[in-house]
Amino acid sequence: MKQWKQTSVMIGLLLIEAIIMLYAVPKANEDEINMQMWLVIGLFFFLLISLAILIKENRGKRKSIAQLFLICAATYLQIVYCSIFYNWSIVCLTLPILQVIFVYAIFKLSHDIESLMICCSNLLFSTIWANQMCGFLWYNNRSNDPETVAIASLYAVAGTLLVLVFSSIMIVKFNSKILESNETDR
Repeated sequence: MKQWKQTSVMIGLLLIEAIIMLYAVPKANEDEINMQMWLVIGLFFFLLISLAILIKENRGKRKSIAQLFLICAATYLQIVYCSIFYNWSIVCLTLPILQVIFVYAIFKLSHDIESLMICCSNLLFSTIWANQMCGFLWYNNRSNDPETVAIASLYAVAGTLLVLVFSSIMIVKFNSKILESNETDR
């Protein structure tokens, strides 16, 4: 029972984090300088905080820290992908393929629940940024209408929900894996 309570708390924390991130990330109608500034500052601080937590939680395991940090940084390839291929209006719908690949890598490389949560948070943040960046580029280069802002926000919410579902499944699977290993240790 305690395991399910811990799982529920972690999923709830990811949900709260998603709501805060959706609010904090600039929308598609933001001006170009402001968007680039927020992108650089936001990603830098988020990766810096992730690295600090990974170092704190994995003392003495440098190889583990390097692998986990690389997967955290690799999730931001979604932003590059959306920035390059934003002309294809289906780009945000193909992001789940990248997300499934990242989810699999995160699940395989994470050795404790803290590292799993850090990697899931980075995946969540990069998904929101990727969808908003695609909407921003579309808004500034193609169509300056309010519908573009709404569609970009809708894509960001849909991507967030998808990553939350993936993360919830990973947390449940990871906790059940830990529970099984604890029972075999007895």
